[in-house]
Amino acid sequence: MSIKDLVEEPKVVVGYSERIREIVSKMREYNQWVVPVVKDRELVGILSYNDLLRKRVSPESKVINLMSPVISINDNSDVTQVVAKFYTTKARGIPVVDDKKRLVGMITRERLLSYFLDQGEFKNVKVMEVMNSPVITINAEDSVARARWLMSNNNVTKLPILDEKKLVGIISARDIVDRLYSSGGKKKASILTEEERLMAMPVKEIMSYPVITVSGKENVESAVKTLLSRKISGMPVVEGDLITGMFSGIDAISIVAKKFELEMPIEAKLTSELKQGDTKALIDGILERYLSRLERLTDILNFKVTFKEEAKSADKKVYQVTAKVVTKVGEFVTKESDWDPVTAVRKAVEKLEERVEKELKKIEQVRRKPKKAEES
Repeated sequence: MSIKDLVEEPKVVVGYSERIREIVSKMREYNQWVVPVVKDRELVGILSYNDLLRKRVSPESKVINLMSPVISINDNSDVTQVVAKFYTTKARGIPVVDDKKRLVGMITRERLLSYFLDQGEFKNVKVMEVMNSPVITINAEDSVARARWLMSNNNVTKLPILDEKKLVGIISARDIVDRLYSSGGKKKASILTEEERLMAMPVKEIMSYPVITVSGKENVESAVKTLLSRKISGMPVVEGDLITGMFSGIDAISIVAKKFELEMPIEAKLTSELKQGDTKALIDGILERYLSRLERLTDILNFKVTFKEEAKSADKKVYQVTAKVVTKVGEFVTKESDWDPVTAVRKAVEKLEERVEKELKKIEQVRRKPKKAEES
């Protein structure tokens, strides 16, 4: 199948100098999660709800101050390559370009899900087999600032909200972003006051309810139909009053990825103790989420993490984590230590991401620098 059948024309395409406030308004109007940024038809970056959540700027700022590096698919790619790109980046939408990097269109996660739904790829698989677990949740009285922090640091866009362990609502990145950037035309001091008020507000004040949920015993085919018909990216998996996981479109795409024998380029060497219980699941979750963040910055050739017991004191061990990523722009290595192995790996991969971003900014600055006129 040609991927041209999957390509759609994006309703929102922006340039370097457009204002964030106006773009967020259009994203909300057209329900577009990822916006291509172009210059003279060439794709030069993307702007997504994740960018808007993580890198807070003034609503009057220009796109160039917030956009992420290019993530794209060539129009000559096949379906397997498209699935691989969505599987590793966990993107909601990916621009399609020609050989000259000119924007051709977009492929959305929803369009890809619809295609594989029609192909019958999601039959005979239960939601519990592919869902994400354990679940990252937030309490109803916790602040919007905490919700924003949890989403940014865990690379998720939805958080189930609990009150005395009972599911009472859900909050998304879009719920926060739409409110953060709705203060157009106000003075800077007024904008800051409004942001402080929003960040201090309990999440129950802006959560969505009742919550759309799914049973772990339900077929993925039925669950995907719910995602598409309700225009949502994911939903909690519940058994009675207990949340057992989160199911998203990426979990459905993972079924196809496994059929194509695609694998995450992650190699994690854990100590025997860390392979037990929930610790391994937490570490695996962090590594997969940060791989998707790195994949959105540049092509990842290899991502390797090793654990070593560095010291022991008062029956507590210190874990040293070495994280190494090989990319098309270079090789990066970081080391971090902590009593908690999950904290140690998070700190190591966060630093890794910072170093990759720093290198890409240097490359972009060189690219933008005007060439000196050749001496006659």
